Amino acid sequence: MAAQARSDARDPFSGAELDRDLPVALVADDVTYDTTTGVVTAAGNVEVYYGDRTLTADRIVYDSENERISAEGNIILRDPTGATVFADIADLDAELVDGLVEGARSVIGNDTTARLAAVEARRVEGRYNALAKAVYSPCDVCEDDPTPLWRIRARRVIHDEEERIVHYEGATFDLFGVPVAYLPYFRHPDPTVERASGFLTPDFRNSGNYGFGLRVPYYWVIDESSDLTFQPFFTTDEGIFGDIEYRRAFDTGALTFRGSLGRSDFTGEVQAEGHVDTDGTFSLNSVDPGAEWGWDIKFSSDDAYLRFFDISDEDRLTSEVFLRNYKDEYYYEISGLYFQSLRDNEPAGDIPRVVPDFVARHSFADPVAGGEFGLFVDTQTLLRNEGTDVTRLSVGADWEREAVLDNGLALRAFAELRGDLFLTFEDEGDGEDETTARFAPLGGLEARYPLIWERENGASHVIEPIVQFIAAPYGGNGDDIPNEDSQQTEFDELSLFDTNHFSGLDGFEEGPRFNLGLRYERISEGGLSLDASAGRVVRFADADEFSEGTGLTGQFSDYVASWGASYKGIASIRQRMRFAGDLEVNRNEVFADLNFGPAGLSAGYVFLEASPLAGTDRDREEVTALARLQVTPEVGLQGFMQRDLEVDEFVEIGGVLSYANECCAVDVFLRRRFTESEDSPANTSIGLQVRLLTLGSSERRDSLLGSSSFGDFRRSSLSGAAIGSSEESDAALASPGGSR
Repeated sequence: MAAQARSDARDPFSGAELDRDLPVALVADDVTYDTTTGVVTAAGNVEVYYGDRTLTADRIVYDSENERISAEGNIILRDPTGATVFADIADLDAELVDGLVEGARSVIGNDTTARLAAVEARRVEGRYNALAKAVYSPCDVCEDDPTPLWRIRARRVIHDEEERIVHYEGATFDLFGVPVAYLPYFRHPDPTVERASGFLTPDFRNSGNYGFGLRVPYYWVIDESSDLTFQPFFTTDEGIFGDIEYRRAFDTGALTFRGSLGRSDFTGEVQAEGHVDTDGTFSLNSVDPGAEWGWDIKFSSDDAYLRFFDISDEDRLTSEVFLRNYKDEYYYEISGLYFQSLRDNEPAGDIPRVVPDFVARHSFADPVAGGEFGLFVDTQTLLRNEGTDVTRLSVGADWEREAVLDNGLALRAFAELRGDLFLTFEDEGDGEDETTARFAPLGGLEARYPLIWERENGASHVIEPIVQFIAAPYGGNGDDIPNEDSQQTEFDELSLFDTNHFSGLDGFEEGPRFNLGLRYERISEGGLSLDASAGRVVRFADADEFSEGTGLTGQFSDYVASWGASYKGIASIRQRMRFAGDLEVNRNEVFADLNFGPAGLSAGYVFLEASPLAGTDRDREEVTALARLQVTPEVGLQGFMQRDLEVDEFVEIGGVLSYANECCAVDVFLRRRFTESEDSPANTSIGLQVRLLTLGSSERRDSLLGSSSFGDFRRSSLSGAAIGSSEESDAALASPGGSR
């Protein structure tokens, strides 16, 4: 054994570098060697190194003949895995692999929140820590009150550092020091394990729809790139449902499959019910660099199934299969879409399938007439079980050039030439098939003149008038032109300067027109920011191609405006409006956020005028609010409310109470949904989820606040639990790192 003394003023080895390549290295304030017995005694800040293993103590005695080390006082034993054992007395072999320690406290991994304490522990083969009369808990405790929030007491505990599993024999589970369960055998992965098969935390719920519900998830690590979670859902009123989630990663992408299946009579008769939700994306770099293909498919067996069982509130499901690539010089995307309506009284036969939907554009590197030139194609086919099938093919070219004059005036010229071909196929007996062509050119000029000035207080102000003139022919929206993708048109300050205010290519905005706007912005390092914008469309003739409720009918459109203010991330407000020339408000949206220390409030108000063509036959007016409060570092509250002001009724209310510290997280939520559908009445849901952290994971959550979904709790970190004593060990949990 090579001895190296710690440097001091009298030490001839002062300044020497520690050579860890030696079989065993020893550093201490004082080292003596008995040549007769071969015993080395070291005292004062003793450090022993054997490769990556280290031992520190107040005093050690090394018996070179028997190759044993005896240590006492503030003993710390570390191994390459990150596990650390604290002890009062230790008897170890020279390689620090095997031995016996008394008053043992073990810290697992680099996270000091996971601790084992025992009256006695034995180190075996440099792999196992066998503890007698042991206690496990990640909870912080105080020396004057050593009882943790929860703990596992066991007759014997074995920590396998190679497999990273903690085994318990004769395990008693305590809450607040009170025994609540006993198992002859229990095990869980140690906190250094990121993924391990086993049961996850159960999820308790109560709903007016299905009664009391219990989810018991089991997580299965199939291999390094795939896993599966199976969680049977037991309900008192609707039977048992199976719910699975399968995930797999590949070299070129990843996929996820989620689904559920069971038998229920919530529709009035007992039948199989379920849903599918799967998505995946994969690279095609070997074929076309940057390209990818994939899918996002959703399906429900019944219109009310997802809402009835608190899976989702969606009222339409969109499924898509796609192939796409987006680059600077070109892009393309081809996809097929299928829609499933979950709304009452919406005939499924009227909902189209889009097969295919294809769009592509290529821009040329060399300028044409000083500007960017591109060619594009856009086509889609809509198929229905009942009604009209439609195919549209659009091809065209576009050009754009920008310039900034010496006086600061910014100009942009643009033009587009597009031809559209429509093919309509009527169901037998409903009419004749038709083929219609349309030429849809446009061109225009846009001018912006930003005026900037700075004030002495450091604030900069920008006022920018914007004028955009567009020339386009009249006509092109006759009765023989089907309108499939341009029925829901949203006109606001963001779309004011679009060259076509229709949402798709089926609609063509006719005639010459001016898009006029004014923008203001205040920029300041002091924290207060302001911005505002307003504008409208002015035409030479009435626009009758737009439907009522869009704000674009007539010679003069509605005014669109918005303004916003924010201060240092503490408070912000934004309002967006659309109102007619007589100042009648047709759209009004107000959103505000306030964050002050541990409290936060978000509120919104929305009023939308009825637009029958877009599917809203009545005005919509509602208010929403989300409040957040971090009561203590461990306790958080969150509440949510949505109210329909038109009918003067609540849509939904809910709340979450969360508690989280270093060793557990508890979430209690309450949700009341007031809306009803044919098979899903209004109902109240209550849920409870308790997660004991470090049982398979070192994840720590400080609060649930910030999540706006009351049912979307993160999956528990409890993994690998095969859920099957010593008061002296409890006090040891208060150290190391446990006192406060």
